[in-house]
Amino acid sequence: MTIQDSPTSQARKLLSDAPLARVLVQVRWPELTDFRLEDVANGMARQLGSEYPLKRRDAELQVMFTPAGPQQQSNGFVHRFASAAEDWTVSIGSSFLAIETNGYKGHEELIERLSKALTALAETSSIPIINRVGYRYTNRIVGADDLARLNERFSPSVLGAIGTAPEGYDLAHSITESVYKVDSSFLLVRSAQVGANETIDQTLAPVAEKSWILDLDAYDESRVEFRVSAVAEMATKLSGVASNHFHSLTTPKFLERYA
Repeated sequence: MTIQDSPTSQARKLLSDAPLARVLVQVRWPELTDFRLEDVANGMARQLGSEYPLKRRDAELQVMFTPAGPQQQSNGFVHRFASAAEDWTVSIGSSFLAIETNGYKGHEELIERLSKALTALAETSSIPIINRVGYRYTNRIVGADDLARLNERFSPSVLGAIGTAPEGYDLAHSITESVYKVDSSFLLVRSAQVGANETIDQTLAPVAEKSWILDLDAYDESRVEFRVSAVAEMATKLSGVASNHFHSLTTPKFLERYA
C-alpha cells in the first residue's frame, strides 16, 4: 500500500512488506450499439502482445440473487491478456477494461500500464464516454501471529467482531462494510475474517488458511468523455483516496511490521 500526504499528491512511499493480495483498476462504459468484443480483443492482443503474451477467454459470470439464493449466470465473455510471469493481467469485456496485478511495485508503473492498455482500447474501438473508474487495493493477512495482532495494528472501525468473541467461542467469520463519499467519489471499505479456502469476493482466490481481508475500492461514477489522460488522472486521484484512508486505519505498530 502507498502512503501520501493528500489524495492528489505525487509523493508516494511503498511499504517494503505490504500485505497486498492484489491491486486493480477498472474502467467501465455504457452498453454500446457498435462494440465488437472479438475484434477489439484481437486488435488489443496485437498491440499488447509483447508485454502480455498469454491469452485466454473466460465466461463473464454475474451473481443473481433469487428466491432460491445466489445464482451465477453467464453474461458473455471476457478476454484476458497476462504477462509471462502472470503477475499482470489486462481484461476486456463488452463494457469494461481492467488491469490487475499481484506484484504491485508502485502506482506509477500501474498507471503507465493502464494508459498503454487504454490507448490500445481507444485505437481499436469507438467509446464516447465512460461511467465508472475504480481503483482497488485488496490486503490479506495470514499467519497466526499476525492475525493475533490485528487489534494492535488496525483501527477498531475495520475489525468488526474480532477480539470480542465470548470466552470459549472461536470467531469463524466476520465481515464489516462501510461506504464513504469523498467529493464526487466514493470509497467502499470491506474487512472480513474468513476461514481456510474462503473468500468474500469471487474474483479473489481463497488461500488454504485462515485470513483477514481489508479491501478498499475507491470509485467515481461520473459520466465523462473517454480520454486516456483523463482516466489516468482520475485513477491517480482515486488511488490517493484509498491510500490515505488505509493509512488512517493503521497504527505505528503496523508500520513496524510492514514498512
